[in-house]
Amino acid sequence: MSPQPTLYLGFMNGYHKLTISGVVFYVEDCCREKLTNHIDLMNRQKQAYTSVERIAELLLDALKDRGTQVVSPELVQYIIKRTRNLRQPD
Repeated sequence: MSPQPTLYLGFMNGYHKLTISGVVFYVEDCCREKLTNHIDLMNRQKQAYTSVERIAELLLDALKDRGTQVVSPELVQYIIKRTRNLRQPD
């Protein structure tokens, strides 16, 4: 059984706290569902854990480049576009 890479931990001040591949991210309330839906799609595919690890890496890099600690809707769109090719066709 593979580990579950996503865990909903709580809600604070308009942000959700998500753990993706062992890394904690703060995600704006308005885009949490979109990000978790994308991760759920990745989890249903073969090599899902590798794909979800890639999402965590991309998020970390983008947050560092943007100098922020909160995942915004724009960043979620960017991550989905970058990782869409990692999904297998339905």
